[in-house]
Amino acid sequence: LSVHLWVCFKSLYCLADIIMNVTFINTSSTWEDAVDYCRARNSDLISISSQLEQDAIAALLNNTSSSSVWLGLRQSRLFGFWLWIDEKPLSYEKWVHRPPSQLPASSPCAVMSQEKNFSWTNVSCSEKYRFICSTGSSL
Repeated sequence: LSVHLWVCFKSLYCLADIIMNVTFINTSSTWEDAVDYCRARNSDLISISSQLEQDAIAALLNNTSSSSVWLGLRQSRLFGFWLWIDEKPLSYEKWVHRPPSQLPASSPCAVMSQEKNFSWTNVSCSEKYRFICSTGSSL
């Protein structure tokens, strides 16, 4: 499934087309199991590096029965900072509240929650959520 998102203005001038190659997995899994599932299929859990990507995934999630999905975002066990599974820097954030503490926590994984306006929440990695595998995005 490729998700296309055009950013258009009232004049119908479109700024960009973002193409995200994603697969929505309608099975609830722990974060580690979701990572393993995606990697066995040459992909990773979804990572989000811009408002455009955030909007594209929110639109996809809005058309499913899932209220939350895993993000490929995890807190470093040693240092406490957040990093994407694909090693991209955390250049874009949409936390429900301010970013979680930089101290290593008991909730070191993250989900995007439809119920919280598609914002991100840190949760225990052993909880079970549906997830989205991605092979990347391009503008």
